[in-house]
Amino acid sequence: MDIILILFIIIVGILLKKLLTPSINPYRFPKIHNWSRQGKYFNFDGYPVFYYDSSVRDTSANSKPVLLLLHGYPTSSLDWIDMRDELETKFHLIAPDYIGYGLSAKPISFSYTISTQVNMIEQLLNSLNINQFHILAHDVGDTIAQEFLARQIDDRKYIILSTVFLNGGLFPEAHRAFIMMKLLKTPIIGVILQAIIPRHAIGSGINRVFGSSTQRTQQELDEMTSLLFFNAPYNLIQQLQCYLNERAANRDRWVNAINQVQALEKNPIRVRLIDGPCDPISGKHMLDRYREVIHNPDTCLLQSHIGHYPNLEDPQNTLKYFLDFHSNLS
Repeated sequence: MDIILILFIIIVGILLKKLLTPSINPYRFPKIHNWSRQGKYFNFDGYPVFYYDSSVRDTSANSKPVLLLLHGYPTSSLDWIDMRDELETKFHLIAPDYIGYGLSAKPISFSYTISTQVNMIEQLLNSLNINQFHILAHDVGDTIAQEFLARQIDDRKYIILSTVFLNGGLFPEAHRAFIMMKLLKTPIIGVILQAIIPRHAIGSGINRVFGSSTQRTQQELDEMTSLLFFNAPYNLIQQLQCYLNERAANRDRWVNAINQVQALEKNPIRVRLIDGPCDPISGKHMLDRYREVIHNPDTCLLQSHIGHYPNLEDPQNTLKYFLDFHSNLS
């Protein structure tokens, strides 16, 4: 009886919170509004998927090599905005918001797996007649990139020219997830937590992975959380967080792929890791593990105060290491 009463109180609290919470409009932020106008939409299994496409504002984009930008959790393609201008001088940028993220659809019942996200991106690239591309990935984008690399080993339907990873859980044994991350992926508990945790608390949680001197402003956190919760169903975060389970289940396939693609006889793929060291979940300890596991590892360590988001915390040096890598590609 006590359990039923507790559940009733929780449900009533959730309903009241929903009624009292104003609707989310990410377009009220000029940065998001402008970003959305420079993107396009693609239909994947009936769901609209937003992607930033530099050809919208760069008339010469189609003459440049394609760079696929894969953002992290729980954010969106907007993460690349501080690196966008310089990258566009050399590349045709394609930066999708995955299903369940940013301005893309967030269906209530959907297979939010890494494999499904890669299927979506493959279809997007195919619709754009893109069959060879470079990758720059971050966080869960690293995991998506690892599946792309594994598929290169499987059947090579396209050509990945190079891959650069930023901070992410490349090796589940070295990924130090917060307790809250583990709770959020738990069925029922994750749904309840999404309903009762205030959005400003989610923003504060995001700031925990930034360096002490690179913390996001309140407006920047509001931009991130508005994109996360825009049109989000009650169970979104719990479903998205399950990629943590997939990393463990697919550990060997995804880790081996990094070594295997670099050893291919035809079209070997160069790989580099650029890491912010003070990231508590995938900082220098992840880079150290990379050097242990990956053959002939190519790694770059950013300054000691840079955390989980090198693309936002230190875009200048991240660009330097990224472009140096590309200048040395044969």
